[in-house]
Amino acid sequence: MSNIQFSQGHALLIGVGSADLPMTVRDATALRDVLVNPRRAGYPREQVELLIGESATRQNIFEACDRLIECTSNNPDGTVIVYFSGHGVRLERDAEPTEYFLMPYDCNKEDIKGTAIFDLEFSAKIKRIKCRKLVVLLDCCHAGGITAIKQHGIKFIKSSIPPNLNSVLNSGNGRVLIASSKENQVSYAPPEDSYSIFTACLLEALAGKAAKKQDGYCRILDVVSYLLEQVPMRTADYRYGVQQPFVNLIKDLDENFPLCYYAGGDVEKKFLDSESGSTSSDSTTEKDAPWKERIKQIKIKQLQMEIEQHEIDCLSLTRKIGDIKKSRTLKLISL
Repeated sequence: MSNIQFSQGHALLIGVGSADLPMTVRDATALRDVLVNPRRAGYPREQVELLIGESATRQNIFEACDRLIECTSNNPDGTVIVYFSGHGVRLERDAEPTEYFLMPYDCNKEDIKGTAIFDLEFSAKIKRIKCRKLVVLLDCCHAGGITAIKQHGIKFIKSSIPPNLNSVLNSGNGRVLIASSKENQVSYAPPEDSYSIFTACLLEALAGKAAKKQDGYCRILDVVSYLLEQVPMRTADYRYGVQQPFVNLIKDLDENFPLCYYAGGDVEKKFLDSESGSTSSDSTTEKDAPWKERIKQIKIKQLQMEIEQHEIDCLSLTRKIGDIKKSRTLKLISL
């Protein structure tokens, strides 16, 4: 086989490109380049829409969602990727329910209600996509532009997981949500790197580095496993703590479906220019395991990561309690 189109593939890719997150444009553009490359993912170019910078406005994003809904309405067996790279925010206000929103390019911090994309709005669009194989990727980066937003009685907090969207995607088989980090973590975009940590790992996965067997396809569980392994490993020593991707409940996944080709239909892997041909270290058991068993392995890996994070949190809390006790003792001695 050579350069066969992955004709059932559709994608909407958004890189907001705000002043404090210029890498989001690079991230979304690089993902587009991999998807439409006939020697890689093989998506038809006309079925991949890219919105970056000034084009990533609220209206344009909604209109692009509607086009995606329309063009896939008669293709339930199609594969859809929706990717957003930018700010995700949790809005907390006195005496009002907490809300989650994404910030498009034209989001006005003085008019959040009229210019942001709220969780319920975005989730409603995603719910209307009828393809059974749907993956939503949120690389909601941490940067100063969010933490600096402060108004009386209002808190804007960086957030990576929209609760309504998570609920919508948990309701159907073959519908997967992957966020770049968990709720209380930082999503890193080091200035010295071309892409965010999460998107860099995603690009490698789609180029075949995640594939457990050489059959030409990049499959969803391979991608999930690779992200869960590589992102925490690469951020283990970072200043604000490890970054661990969030994946919604995938226990009811109907199949380990292909997201794309990794080498234009060929089975031999073709890595990105910046990579060597080596793959991540996986046990033979994981490579050969049936896909339902792989789901169990992924859930176990997620639980192990959560336990490790809880242990870190408990250790930090214990130290804080010790510091408080020490401070109180010193005060009593001084009296």
